[in-house]
Amino acid sequence: MGSRIVIIGSGGHGKVVFDAIKAQQKYDIVGFVDHAVIVDTIVIDNYKVIAQQNDIDLILKNADFFIVAIGNNIMREQVYNLFKSLLKPATIIHPSSIIGSNVRIEEGVVILANSVLNANSNIRENSIVNAGVIVDHDCEICNSVHLSIGTIVGSNSLINKGYMTTIGQNLNSFSNII
Repeated sequence: MGSRIVIIGSGGHGKVVFDAIKAQQKYDIVGFVDHAVIVDTIVIDNYKVIAQQNDIDLILKNADFFIVAIGNNIMREQVYNLFKSLLKPATIIHPSSIIGSNVRIEEGVVILANSVLNANSNIRENSIVNAGVIVDHDCEICNSVHLSIGTIVGSNSLINKGYMTTIGQNLNSFSNII
């Protein structure tokens, strides 16, 4: 058996993260954890909600890694900070992504299908690079950012902590998004 992972969040984003984990073939998915969904509810492909977020002992017994699949940056950061003291944060990178030279991707990051991360960019802890996103060279994407589907981040840009783009947003080169 490989490294066991739980997905925290069983909504639509959780299903997409599930697909990326399966495609990555690095972790054995145990199931989902959610505070608002009844345990044993099937989420996708017969994978269920195995615990609620406050069932810490049960989660620790069944998993080695976690990933937070919550699109809301504030909620994702709160849940991430709670769980990173208990389990190891995973890094999920869909195999269809293109990762350039010297790109640094930190723990808890999710890189979804058909994303492009160009040379010397940094994707910091607990951020989401959604499907079809392009991050050009020498960009800094800070903690708990959500780059929504189809976002384009121009070269040498800084996207500060907690920022969320709109779908298809185009950030020009040298952007400093606070």
